Amino acid sequence: MLRAETVDRALREISKGYAQYQYFFDHLNSPAWLEPLFRHGFFQKPPEPVRDGQYISFPLWPESRYLVRMSHIVEAQETVLKIALRIPDSENSRVHDDIAEIALSLPPALSAALVPQVCSYTKFPIKLLLPERVAMLIVNLAEGGQGKAALKLAGATLTLTPDPRMAKPEGEESLLLPEPRSQFNDWYYAQIVERTVPALVNTVGLEAVQLFCELLNDAAQFSCKEPEAGDEDYFYIRHPAIEQGKSRDDIPSLLLCASRDAAEQLIASDRAQFGAVLTVLQQRRWTSFRRLELHITRVFLEEGHAVAERVFENPEILISPSLRHEAVLLLKASFSSLSPERRQHILAWMDAGPSEESVRRWLEFVGEPVTDEKIRGIWKRRRRDHFSILEGQLPEPYQRTYEELKIELGDPSPPEHIPARTVGAISAQSPKSTEELAVMAVEDVLRFLASWAPGSDILGPTAEGLGGALTAVVSQRPGEFAAVAPKFRTLDPTYVRYLFAGLNAALKKDEKWDWRPVLELATWVGTQPRGIEGRKSGLMVADPDWGWTLNAIIDLLETGLEGGTDRLSCEHRALVWDALVPLTDDPFPSPEDERSDGFDPSFLSINSTRGRALYALLEYAQWVRKCADAQRKSEEEPPVTLDAMPEVREVLDRHLDLEREPTLTIRSVYGHQLSSLASLDWEWFRANVERILPEGQNDSAYLNAAWESFVVFNQPHNALLRELMPAYKRAVAGITKEPRMMRHPASPKDSLAEHLMVYYWRGDLEFGGEDRLLDDFYAQAPDELRGHAMWFIGRSVSNWDDGSPPEVFERLRNLMERRLKSAEQGASAGVFAKELANFGWWFTSKKFNDRWSIETLLSTLQLTKKTVAEMDVVKRLAGLCPRFPVECISCLGLMIEGDREHWLLLGVEDDARQVIRLALESSSPEAAMSARRLVENLIARGHFGFRSLLA
Repeated sequence: MLRAETVDRALREISKGYAQYQYFFDHLNSPAWLEPLFRHGFFQKPPEPVRDGQYISFPLWPESRYLVRMSHIVEAQETVLKIALRIPDSENSRVHDDIAEIALSLPPALSAALVPQVCSYTKFPIKLLLPERVAMLIVNLAEGGQGKAALKLAGATLTLTPDPRMAKPEGEESLLLPEPRSQFNDWYYAQIVERTVPALVNTVGLEAVQLFCELLNDAAQFSCKEPEAGDEDYFYIRHPAIEQGKSRDDIPSLLLCASRDAAEQLIASDRAQFGAVLTVLQQRRWTSFRRLELHITRVFLEEGHAVAERVFENPEILISPSLRHEAVLLLKASFSSLSPERRQHILAWMDAGPSEESVRRWLEFVGEPVTDEKIRGIWKRRRRDHFSILEGQLPEPYQRTYEELKIELGDPSPPEHIPARTVGAISAQSPKSTEELAVMAVEDVLRFLASWAPGSDILGPTAEGLGGALTAVVSQRPGEFAAVAPKFRTLDPTYVRYLFAGLNAALKKDEKWDWRPVLELATWVGTQPRGIEGRKSGLMVADPDWGWTLNAIIDLLETGLEGGTDRLSCEHRALVWDALVPLTDDPFPSPEDERSDGFDPSFLSINSTRGRALYALLEYAQWVRKCADAQRKSEEEPPVTLDAMPEVREVLDRHLDLEREPTLTIRSVYGHQLSSLASLDWEWFRANVERILPEGQNDSAYLNAAWESFVVFNQPHNALLRELMPAYKRAVAGITKEPRMMRHPASPKDSLAEHLMVYYWRGDLEFGGEDRLLDDFYAQAPDELRGHAMWFIGRSVSNWDDGSPPEVFERLRNLMERRLKSAEQGASAGVFAKELANFGWWFTSKKFNDRWSIETLLSTLQLTKKTVAEMDVVKRLAGLCPRFPVECISCLGLMIEGDREHWLLLGVEDDARQVIRLALESSSPEAAMSARRLVENLIARGHFGFRSLLA
């Protein structure tokens, strides 16, 4: 404790001048001074901003800087908080930053008290470090269990206001389109949103979804002019597909994606929240919320089945400009699971096409002549386009009608296709159009490319624009341009890239030309330094280096190699190799490229030059094998291996050497292509599998990179199982702790479960086997993962034909009975809830014996009162009830008892009524009594429509 005379001496020294005052506080590092200084009036007068004409400065406050230092000392934190709460309001942004920093230093339980102050600071126009600190504080509060405080701060920080430009004198109409305004610039706003969504959802769940939906609602409100009515917000123009990313400089798009991400995260963590999230969306009028409903229904189709059924009561949603994209995706995903009546309703609507009157009105609107021929043509094209949504799912005769329309009208564009967005409707400009270049001789085109001086203004002609026009001409005259390919060495890399792109477009149409000069040019490009000294270019101007051209070469080689010897003659093997091999040593990616927070080796492997070149290397190897197969004299001769292509072996070996290839990205290529490597050369695969999937602790990142790519992108194979058993065992052992490196939508752990289930039903794995793989999986896997395994089996079985071996179904029945026994003997059935609920997919597949299916379903419901695919389950119960009335009414009763959100009967009321009626009318007194009790229970819940069943 400080002595009074020490404090007095310090106060006298401070009073001598600002220099002494600043020196004292800047060097003060003891919390013992907090209380004495506060009693003497310090921390009460923050300095105000200093204004000098149009300029403003914000002085540092030594006292608040001292508080910041003390906030890191545990024993001083409560005192610091008490003082900070009493600091008067100030316009000084540096003081705001210090209070926010103090809040960040304090434990969340204490810092929550400072939230009202920090909220008030967000309203001031000038912010220095506050945006970054607010984002961190929201996350800290959420992760520290202070969800309400985090939500309050997020709401205050992200609040939107109307566009001030819309203010106008009475009676005037603004020509500007309004844009919602935030308290931070758009870049910081995006940073705050992206960083806080996951933490808020994890902590406050549905309230976070409500927050971002409310912000999106405000964005829609403030984006419309006041006189406008209705529910259209037109956000589909700026963000045409819900599942796409977001624009950082577009607040409505950002909030649309934030609402999407929050909803998906919450439902993914707890599927029971689907109904609550849907209610939040339905409470708001704007079309963006209808799009979000369609999106989450598709993403969580199991929970959204009833919603999909309701959506397509009116198939005209498929032609709504704002809802079409999401509606098309939902229909493609859900069509097979819709009721037969709903499917027929949709097909009949598609087949009928638009009415003559609607086509007539459209032609009049666009100023086209209205003729019977035009009306007929549009009617046919609309029918073709609507049928294309269900391509591959159309029953006869609709498929036949669709094929006839395609023959007559040509193939439609993909129904869910969204045209690529341009930057503010600006596209790269060319000094000559495609038509002008098309009539020029090749030599004249080359001279123009060499002589024309491109600009750097994206509003004027650029090399990028001219390259785009060049591609179209090359694709029309590939032979002429292929012959002069070596002359492109003297031209800008942009034009070289577009030459390869044009040749690739022509190759896909099976055009022929002389490959030799093209491959020679490709080889030359591969020998050039990737960077170009002094080069500064980019989007819509010119290529910044040779990297884009290298990728265009890979595109062309892949198209040629995939087409086999018909597209690329075997005589060019040496030339193809010379063009390909330099690309396998391209410097992109480097270890530095892998240091971002969102790094995913499998994603970077297909988006980097060296990664793509390694994939092309294996295409080359398969092409060489095809060349050799064409020369084999007997079918009994074995296919060629790497012995016949030592150049491929050398590259593969080199990139497995960590000293020469340190990246995880390239290691993921080996995992992705593991099955192909085994097929290509079994002995090489066996000799190198431990290098690809190393066991050492220091190599765990390389193991994960290769393993995750393998298990996600490869199908189970019994020969691979034997060789990869150690890797499978490691994956199972680490199922609860191994970090996920891959950002791919498919989970490596889910994929592992799928592999094990396939191996089990094939008989490659057994419970109690020497490997103990299945036993260990079920001993360690969490309920959600075991539930995924159960789901995978159910969905797989539903697609099997009736000729599947009976022993497979016997194995699966044994598995289910084993899992039921484990649940019955477990301490809590709750830890088996998701696993057992997914038996619903088995039940609705109709592939198992009826009695076993209904009895097993009843056993699962007795333990958990939950099942998935509820609508289909109840529908099948209605079909089985005449034979199994006791079991069916019991199952329905348990499902209703477990339906705490009261959503079930909204989608299955008719089928539920059928089950109850059949049970009441059955010859079983037990079934009739159970049905009567269930009806009484439903009436007590407010479902008065069931009274008629007891009349």
